[in-house]
Amino acid sequence: MEIGSIFDIEVDALFKVGENKFNLPFMEGKHYNYTSFFNTGRSAIEYLLGKVIASRYGNKIFVPYFICSSVTDAIMRAGYRAEFYSITDNFQIDIESLEKKYSRDVRAVYVVHYFGGYLDQKSYEYLMQLQSRGVVIIEDITLSIYTKHSHLIGFGNYVLGSLRKWLPIPDGAFLTSVNRIPEIDIPEGYNEYSFCYFVAQIMKGAYLNNSSLDKNEYLEISKKAMKALFSDYTIRKMTVIPERYLSAYDPEKVIKARIDNYDYLIKNTEEISFIRPVLSRLDGQVPFGFVVLCDQRDKLFQYLIANDIYCNIHWRIPGTFCDKISRKLSESILTIPCDQRYGKKEMDYIIGVLNAFN
Repeated sequence: MEIGSIFDIEVDALFKVGENKFNLPFMEGKHYNYTSFFNTGRSAIEYLLGKVIASRYGNKIFVPYFICSSVTDAIMRAGYRAEFYSITDNFQIDIESLEKKYSRDVRAVYVVHYFGGYLDQKSYEYLMQLQSRGVVIIEDITLSIYTKHSHLIGFGNYVLGSLRKWLPIPDGAFLTSVNRIPEIDIPEGYNEYSFCYFVAQIMKGAYLNNSSLDKNEYLEISKKAMKALFSDYTIRKMTVIPERYLSAYDPEKVIKARIDNYDYLIKNTEEISFIRPVLSRLDGQVPFGFVVLCDQRDKLFQYLIANDIYCNIHWRIPGTFCDKISRKLSESILTIPCDQRYGKKEMDYIIGVLNAFN
């Protein structure tokens, strides 16, 4: 049994062309009338900051310390200067940290909804105050794509996210707003990354169905795709593969499977003292993964790999770019897969492997 790593492509799904209108749960009842699609989340960020929001070089944007480096890199490429603020140990905005650094030349605040969660009321009210001062609120919901709440997610001037981290597609990200987004011609999404990643996803599906095939072959193509991803920073459109998939898939199946798997893991790992789940899963929250904190994170990470459970670390942040809380999170956080590819059988396997860890 192998759990995690890249999604294999559901080839049968590519034969379906549906009429689904792009509509994520946070959009329900709101007026996000303008949506653009990109190959990656970083392209959406750079497009927004470089092409949509008026800026002069050196303008500041507040960004949480606990964030993926791809975000800060895109911000810098767009000509902004990131100023970091802290989050709390329960993944909310440290309002005092942000307010101390506030100045009139702040153009925007970049907000992250972490691991299927959404902001609390206090953070929301503070951001609304900043918005009333003319500060642009940018919400990154990459880790909470399917989460919904009446007002604690989907309130920003702009909302963006990467779709490929949730679905069996090689590329795909979105930028949406209640404000008009200028339509500027950008290159097609097809490049070495999208081609190699798509091929690796097909190869993984073949390998999972035929264990006599050499796993290293698809891993090699996947590595080539990742190398290409971080050598070509061109802002590109989304390719036709995710377009077809998004037009016909059933998001409710994705949501139900993730919730069922997560709740099952929560219930059946309560006695495992060395992991601490970060999400209590309130109403409307759809888990990104079974995200836990562990003081022996690196040892557990390698142990799970040895048992064919491939986890992610969100994120390994260099110490020079961390505050105290973010450093602690970076050293102890681990995302164990519990997505829609799996069911009770795989969750029982994960639980058994965790119980045997020492």
